[in-house]
Amino acid sequence: MGWLRKILLFPILLINVVVAAALIACAYSQCLPPEHIGLLSLGGLAFPFMLAVNVAFLLLWLLFYPRYMLASLVACVICITQIRAFLPVNFSRQDPPEGSIKVVSYNLLSWTLNIPSPLEGNPTIKYLDSIDADIVCLQEFAFAELKKMGRHSDILSQYPYRSFDLSGNGEWTSRYLGCLSKYPILSVEQIDLFTTANGCQKYRILHEGDTIVVYNCHLQSNNLNTEDKSNYEQILSDPKGKLRMQSTWSILDKLADAAAKRAVHAHILLEDMERENAPYVVLCGDFNDSPISYTHHLFTKRLDDAYIASGNGPGISYNRHKLYYRIDHMLHSSAFDAYTCRVDHTFGRSDHYPVSCYLKKTK
Repeated sequence: MGWLRKILLFPILLINVVVAAALIACAYSQCLPPEHIGLLSLGGLAFPFMLAVNVAFLLLWLLFYPRYMLASLVACVICITQIRAFLPVNFSRQDPPEGSIKVVSYNLLSWTLNIPSPLEGNPTIKYLDSIDADIVCLQEFAFAELKKMGRHSDILSQYPYRSFDLSGNGEWTSRYLGCLSKYPILSVEQIDLFTTANGCQKYRILHEGDTIVVYNCHLQSNNLNTEDKSNYEQILSDPKGKLRMQSTWSILDKLADAAAKRAVHAHILLEDMERENAPYVVLCGDFNDSPISYTHHLFTKRLDDAYIASGNGPGISYNRHKLYYRIDHMLHSSAFDAYTCRVDHTFGRSDHYPVSCYLKKTK
């Protein structure tokens, strides 16, 4: 019966090896420049699924045939850095020390869900007023609400320093970036990403005699329209449906094109950081990319990811159309230590959740 059992288990073992290899390929797809590789660079999007299947195999073998765990176990060890990036676990750094700076990043979805309310009673205004942050970076302001915010100095009065510089071309469809601060904003500079719908602002903020350079960015969107998102949901619910092949390739092409543009944006921002050569740097915003992506990989060569260092769990920050990924990030230079980085799932007015973190200057 031993040889019969081996024959029956061989197909399962073969599938296990293939899935283990796929996990490694997805994990290290973040090293592939999307402007040259295209679709292959999107492997990071499949990483959570490949990880789940490998964990299932590990549990299966552990219960029945522990000696067959090797393929998935080796794959997980090889991908330990990416597993930690996707699913960090941190028991320390949960209590921010005195003197920490609370930074919040939030994509407002152009206030679309909130505009019917008067600005004074707006739920998002109330939320921003309640979180007691030191620096708040906002993406996707609607133009009308942006102008109102500039006129009402009594709203969010705990943030006396504000910047509502435009990153778009003045049309209501453009994305706008804003900064609310308890500390003086010394200067504001727009980083040209060569796009009218996305952008980045650089703020120099004075804190206890030091200048903190904060980059607030909204990188290239994936440009998936309503039909694409509807087709994606149909593909998930009916993988063998008629829409499967044509819609899948259309969506993947758009994702690959957007990833290539974000890679260009990342290089532009990194070059600016090199010229700035500042010890205290914070980069936050809507990256439109997961932690297993080329853009995130580039940034973390220079900066530390606050969520990986002090967050827990997958930290999903996008909450619509079954596209559940952490695409809003907060990174910082080594002159900071991060504490209690979290994605606030209690406030869901936008299609993004707010991301917050405490940053403490290192000695």
